[in-house]
Amino acid sequence: MQIANKRICGRCGSRNLISDRSLGGKIVCVKCGSSFIKTSGLLNSNNRNFYYLLLILLVIFLVVII
Repeated sequence: MQIANKRICGRCGSRNLISDRSLGGKIVCVKCGSSFIKTSGLLNSNNRNFYYLLLILLVIFLVVII
């Protein structure tokens, strides 16, 4: 079993993915069996609120300076 880095299941969000030999090497999720795989980007659900907070603080800072 080879774990794919920076990829998550688009259906359940699991990082437990394998390359299925019977499907010609297609990457599938071990947890739900889905083949809808997406890459985990910079704005994932875990840190999205943090980036929104930084954006709001930046806007407030720019308003105070101007």
